[in-house]
Amino acid sequence: MQYARSIQSMMAPTHEQLNALFPECMVYDRPMDQLSGDFVFVAEREELSYLAVCDCTGHGMSAALMTVLAREKMWQAMHRASGPAHLLTRLDEKFRAAMMNGDVHRMRAIGMGLDLAVLAYEPKLSRIRFAGAKRPLWIVRNGKLLEFKGTSRSIGGAYWRQIPFVETTLQVRPGDSIFMFSDGVSDQFGGPKDQKLKLKGLRTLVLMLSELPPADQHEFIKTWLTSWQGESASTDDQLLISFQIPTLGE
Repeated sequence: MQYARSIQSMMAPTHEQLNALFPECMVYDRPMDQLSGDFVFVAEREELSYLAVCDCTGHGMSAALMTVLAREKMWQAMHRASGPAHLLTRLDEKFRAAMMNGDVHRMRAIGMGLDLAVLAYEPKLSRIRFAGAKRPLWIVRNGKLLEFKGTSRSIGGAYWRQIPFVETTLQVRPGDSIFMFSDGVSDQFGGPKDQKLKLKGLRTLVLMLSELPPADQHEFIKTWLTSWQGESASTDDQLLISFQIPTLGE
């Protein structure tokens, strides 16, 4: 299991790769078990820098195996993708074709898939293009949290909704903090009443994070969530990533 986790780590982008494309990037990655079904994907294509936070169905060994397939299909889908929404459409097609293997009823039976948020950053235009499969993107600007929801369908999964993936184009400003995350953070139980953190609690945490220097954010969220969870058992893999739009002169 430890060796399998080390293989997962080797497949993940390095801090140097992330920071080269996304300034002041912070990754909080805490698997429920030794292996994780959550992963970060990063790629550069022409003038676009892609970043995705992906959450495969389940956790542990089965979800970890899914991450290998999902990474492969992400790279294949990236080949001719014209933006985040087109990337999700191509990924969904390739993922379903791989999982169904010619059987149109197989996907419904196994119910395997993934949710993800993906953005394409264009630094020269101070612009982000975003699309999500059941995952949002958050921006903290001047102490206020702006939420941009994804499309209400997964990649793969048991149900195939004929809903196109929607892309949102956002003008970002110097000092904006960008956040994407899996649902394992907000679904974690803890606190004095042993309740889920929920999105409300996560919003409070993200606003606190945005006030800290990026170098201090990882230790803060690790300490805060460990304290929040207390003696409660982990319920899912947890993944949260952030980066900051450079201020003038940086």
